[in-house]
Amino acid sequence: MTHVTTAIHQFHHGVDVGDGVTNSMLFIRKLLRRMGFASEIFAANIPGTLQGEIKPYHTLEDSNADTTVLLQHHSMGHELGNWLVNLAIPRVLVYHNITPGEFFSPGSDYRRYAELGREQLRHWRDAFIGVIAVSDFNAQDLVALDYDPDRISVIPLLVDMDKLAPPVGETTLPRLAHALHPALKDRPALVFIGRIVENKRQHLLLEMLWYLHRLRQDTRNAPLPMLILAGGGTNSPYGHFIRQRTHQLHLDDSVIMPGKVDDTLLSALYQQADAFVCASAHEGFGMPLLEAMVAQCPVVAMNTSNIAHTLGEGGLVLNDQAPAAMAAATELLLEDPALRQTVLEGQQRALDRYQPEVIAEQLSHWLAHTLRITPPASPNDAKGN
Repeated sequence: MTHVTTAIHQFHHGVDVGDGVTNSMLFIRKLLRRMGFASEIFAANIPGTLQGEIKPYHTLEDSNADTTVLLQHHSMGHELGNWLVNLAIPRVLVYHNITPGEFFSPGSDYRRYAELGREQLRHWRDAFIGVIAVSDFNAQDLVALDYDPDRISVIPLLVDMDKLAPPVGETTLPRLAHALHPALKDRPALVFIGRIVENKRQHLLLEMLWYLHRLRQDTRNAPLPMLILAGGGTNSPYGHFIRQRTHQLHLDDSVIMPGKVDDTLLSALYQQADAFVCASAHEGFGMPLLEAMVAQCPVVAMNTSNIAHTLGEGGLVLNDQAPAAMAAATELLLEDPALRQTVLEGQQRALDRYQPEVIAEQLSHWLAHTLRITPPASPNDAKGN
């Protein structure tokens, strides 16, 4: 590649409002346009709300292949592999991780496309002019798939700090809790944001809450915390299991599953919760962890996959994955103001790694030193969204 490259476009097979990969592509597009590149996003499945932002994949022209590069985002298998391979445009892999198929039920679409996605990665490993992993954990995953570690660069091209945690509107967490169940008013609120799916292990959060209630009942007459599990998938088989397990643990008056929430309510959850709790077994990055830190919501998380690296010196990261241990750590966080302040200060320092100017510099350096591409304009010479 040479300095004559003028366009860097992006592709992902599907996009959606609030989707992590979609937000990543919108952020990258903003950075690339500010550098002076022409930059568009192409996808196959585009909801109506994004029709003006994302272009249909078949409209991608490869007649200017000598001056164009395509960033191919990959997070799940899809049916457009042959189309991608036949493009004349040089491609860069941007890997967002694929949850291993064994987390999903045999025969399910999730499992089939997870397995296909990994098979495609193996097949394509020599087809890219560059490889970016959005986390160290994702880089290790690619190495396990026989990618050359010397060709993998880690850049967290996910985080548009300018757009995280918008102001809370009229819908606030106390109103939500009281509207869904009057008994939840004025109780401490724990929150987890993520699809109701097996690898997120919401069932361990239910068990943690059960232990936390026992701790409070045994030691003093304190309000019992509630748990809000926000995310799609409430009607999936695992979602039904979570509801059943909630009933078995006698937590029906302490657990809310509102489904996928809008941006206003999402901000309220982060900004007004007493803690963000995470028992996920597999996170390629873990954007909700970062969103919680931006909203100054203290995090308690089990140490799996990329969680410790994403949090850095922020949060309480637990090597012990027993729900009882997580309950004890959460109780300390709720009751010890000094510990809470220490956690929040660590989280603020951890966010320095994700500032837009830091990531923009990493991307610019990678383009120059790996692909030998010089931006058509400096960041101050061009504007873009």
